[in-house]
Amino acid sequence: MFSKVKKIPVFSFCLGLVLLGAMTGCNKDPEYIPVHDKSTVIFDFWLEKTTSNPKLNRPYQGMLLGDTAIRLMVDYGTDITALEPTITAYSDSVEPKGKQNFTNPVRYTVTSNGKTAAYTVRITVNPIQSPIVKSIAGGYSQVLALKNDGTLWVCGSNAHAQLGVGDYSSRNRLTQVPIYDVDQIFTGDAASIIKLKDGTAWGSGNQFGQLGLGHINSVVTFKRVPFLDDATQIAITFNEVFALKGDGTVWGAGRNYTQALAQGDNELRATFVKVPVSNVKQIIGCGDDLLVQKNNGEVWGWGLNFNGELGLADKTRRTTPVLLRTPSAGVAKIFTSGSTTFLLDNNGKVWGTGANGRGHLGMSDFKNRDTFARISFFDTKAIDVIVPHTGATFFKETNGTIWSAGDNVYGLMGKGTTSIVSDSTPIKLNGFTATTLTGTGGASYALKGDGTLWGWGANAAGTLGTGLDTTYISSPIQIK
Repeated sequence: MFSKVKKIPVFSFCLGLVLLGAMTGCNKDPEYIPVHDKSTVIFDFWLEKTTSNPKLNRPYQGMLLGDTAIRLMVDYGTDITALEPTITAYSDSVEPKGKQNFTNPVRYTVTSNGKTAAYTVRITVNPIQSPIVKSIAGGYSQVLALKNDGTLWVCGSNAHAQLGVGDYSSRNRLTQVPIYDVDQIFTGDAASIIKLKDGTAWGSGNQFGQLGLGHINSVVTFKRVPFLDDATQIAITFNEVFALKGDGTVWGAGRNYTQALAQGDNELRATFVKVPVSNVKQIIGCGDDLLVQKNNGEVWGWGLNFNGELGLADKTRRTTPVLLRTPSAGVAKIFTSGSTTFLLDNNGKVWGTGANGRGHLGMSDFKNRDTFARISFFDTKAIDVIVPHTGATFFKETNGTIWSAGDNVYGLMGKGTTSIVSDSTPIKLNGFTATTLTGTGGASYALKGDGTLWGWGANAAGTLGTGLDTTYISSPIQIK
């Protein structure tokens, strides 16, 4: 039996247990570790607009730092001298009760069946009056936005708990995540990783053990992932997480069903294992393909290669890293979508290989490629970022100009119309420039220099954060 639920103020509380389906094949790591509840644990800490807190303009959720501390930041100008929190805990009592002055940390004691636990609650006031977005990371159908006050905001699909908001419900508006002092953000299909300003790494998702925590328990709020603290780069595929360490080694964890971990089998790994490649300075992955660049400039890759995206003149799967045939000028940057791969060479020229059935290689035809071919359209343009999607590709110039090629069924080209006819020659997104582009699925996200976040394309699961139920939006719209 659980002990009584105490909440201040008192509301009903329900703790659900998520049962995971059986994995295909045998797993070396445990499929699921039962979670035994601790009776003196605080599960939620909120500040909400109530009769006790009439001046709060919105709810704020606390960040639980293990079993000893809670952190929360309220908006600029908020008075924190007399606030009554809403606390959820399985306990006999939580003290102190009522309004507290949070100008200094407040110590809460949870008591249950004669046991006690103490939490130190620190509430700070945001020193920035109007925070703006400074970086974004897009997955297949979700986006993470990091503001310049260190807060994290998300919207879109949350089927794998990749948004880290405490449940599996998608968000159709930008929603704040209960975590603070964020410095870097990464997301893929079924997991997200963030790094805080103190260097610690945190993750959400983990349906396939890709957080490397030794189990496949669901992680619905961001949880510490110590192994990734010293990761210099992170790549997230459909079902795996890869990390590049400072010594040039690459490590991975996750489902491994397509042998993405290059271990000689397809068994799930719920702890990080070393990938057989060394002296790496750059990693990038998407879908079921991984590419790395070594310190000597060589590019190596492995994965399904179903569309010739490895540029090896075939469509044969590679289950261990192999040297790719890249331009003689050398490679400056690598971009991949899992079905296409693009390179920027050291002379600024753009090269591509892989699927092209929708013209998304930008080569003015619909012919697939299985070796890297130069995209001559961009020979006179200064491209610095390429964002391949499923069936479409975006190319950004250094001046912020955006070009796109490929599928426009759901308005992914951003030109205000939809069409079943794909654009195989790149078209310019008129009247719109950006500093950053991201996304891999049917929606595209852009960050402008003024810190505003924009999106367009498919809007399934509220991907564009508009609060609308529209199927798609064919022109850039600001996400608020």
